[in-house]
Amino acid sequence: MKSNNTLPLQRRDLMLLLAATALTGCATHDTPPRRLYALTGTPPLPPDAKPGKDGRAWVLSSSIALPELLDREELLVAEGSAGLRPWPEARWAEPLREALPRVLAEDLWRLRQPYPVTLGAAPADGVESLRLVVQVDEWLARPDGASLALKLRARWRWAPLHAPAGTALPAAGTSELTLPCAAQADALADAYRRSITALAARIVAAS
Repeated sequence: MKSNNTLPLQRRDLMLLLAATALTGCATHDTPPRRLYALTGTPPLPPDAKPGKDGRAWVLSSSIALPELLDREELLVAEGSAGLRPWPEARWAEPLREALPRVLAEDLWRLRQPYPVTLGAAPADGVESLRLVVQVDEWLARPDGASLALKLRARWRWAPLHAPAGTALPAAGTSELTLPCAAQADALADAYRRSITALAARIVAAS
């Protein structure tokens, strides 16, 4: 004989589902929302920026090599001698490997006007052009007292694209930049953006 105190299976399952939903709601409420950051804005050009001497069209390679640790959503900060920590609840809205080439090409064009700079594809008119290949070896912030210091180390080289055989190429180059910023996620994202402009200025000045 079934006990009158035994809940029907459907009713019991419904109560368990409601309890689980309530617990999930509490956990979601207690978790701070993530904030997304991007390489946006147009930083002013460095006051000492030089236009360079090369007047040919440039084609920036759409693939820029980055350290593997940057292939993630989190904004990272170095900690101790070899540690890394993600900035709490701060995430990149777009992978750096996709954003960096586009933004660097924009800054190169700002610095080189009226000489063209394109990303990936060569100019359609077949004008003499050079391919620019960039590699980033370090792009990481470290504590600097109560603030942060973002370090960018990069190198670049050239290859003829639409150019006569034996054409002269600008020399390959390297650059090391350090940009101070406040210990805040928005300040760190802004420092990343400004470091790209500074790198573009170094590349143009060395051409």
